[in-house]
Amino acid sequence: MPRIIVQAIEGRSVEQKRHLVRAITDGVVEAFSVAPETVTVVIEEIRRENMGKAGVLAADKETASA
Repeated sequence: MPRIIVQAIEGRSVEQKRHLVRAITDGVVEAFSVAPETVTVVIEEIRRENMGKAGVLAADKETASA
């Protein structure tokens, strides 16, 4: 019973999430030879002020590029 957890900065549309869940499920079904019903995908959305890279918050990068 594979469980895949995806962490991503918030802001994607429901359609994008739907596409991601389908693509991940299809990949796990193929790679692990399991039924789609056994695959669980969890999308954890992270607010921009709660994630940083290279010492800079994602919220600050958004402001700098504007």
